[in-house]
Amino acid sequence: MNLSTKPVYAIGVAAAKLNVSVHLLRVYENEGLILSERTPTGRRLYSDLELEKVRCIRNMIRYHGINFEGVRRLLALIPCWRLRNCDLSERRECQAFKRVDRPCWATEEKCYNPMDNCRNCEVYTSSVDCNQLKHLIFGTT
Repeated sequence: MNLSTKPVYAIGVAAAKLNVSVHLLRVYENEGLILSERTPTGRRLYSDLELEKVRCIRNMIRYHGINFEGVRRLLALIPCWRLRNCDLSERRECQAFKRVDRPCWATEEKCYNPMDNCRNCEVYTSSVDCNQLKHLIFGTT
């Protein structure tokens, strides 16, 4: 899935495209499930990638009975070390890697080699397709 990561949708437009409330997008962001880009004036902007992540998360919640905590813990299982090519010593030093309750982008601890913006990290961008999460987490086909 090749989705744009360029944040172009204001929160109201994103909510309308997803047929959800603005409040729900804020909740997903506050829960650490998605990230928005903020303008200098504090407006939230979302990309096509975030819109697809919301669809995936809603699907997990609505059709599979997974709550926010469950979604966070599933996303925390994404093997960041494999995606970012971290060796064992880097993993031992990485505070974000040690967290099992939140994905790395939703923690206050930064990863061992942080990027300028987690929205552009392959760990965040790879978790967009619900149908690929099992493969992503377990490396299976």
